[in-house]
Amino acid sequence: MRTSNKLAFALLAVVGTILILRHADMAIHPALPKDMPAGASFVSVGYDLQHLEAKGEWIACSTDTEQNADFCRVTDARGEVVYEGDFMPLRGDQPVPADQLQMARISAEHLWVRGPAEEGPVPVIPLMNGKVLVPAADSDALADRWTNNPLELRQIQGAEI
Repeated sequence: MRTSNKLAFALLAVVGTILILRHADMAIHPALPKDMPAGASFVSVGYDLQHLEAKGEWIACSTDTEQNADFCRVTDARGEVVYEGDFMPLRGDQPVPADQLQMARISAEHLWVRGPAEEGPVPVIPLMNGKVLVPAADSDALADRWTNNPLELRQIQGAEI
């Protein structure tokens, strides 16, 4: 093999490796949408090869003392709002303080449950302190449901990615 061919092959290998690493990094660390705070968490569901981007949802919560609730926003990987509203800790009547709003690890399959009030999927957000945030409108109904079916709640609380 001539030196020029070896050089061309090496250059292609380097460029190929850079592209692979770049896309792998994008799959693992997607770009934070502009309307989400720096502390938002990403729940990955994979990588879209056609669009060369991560698939999943961003979650961010903050304490809203005026509404006596925690406000959470869930967006898709691009930043389109999927769900937002007031959340409360399960079996709680006070919002979680801002310094305790750290999301625990969760798999995408445990992020969404059927919400009794909405009659559709709602996000359920487990926190590092063991509490679980649920939409305020669904709090009592989900607490009752999980009293009768604690396995679903344990799966949410113990979900790992």
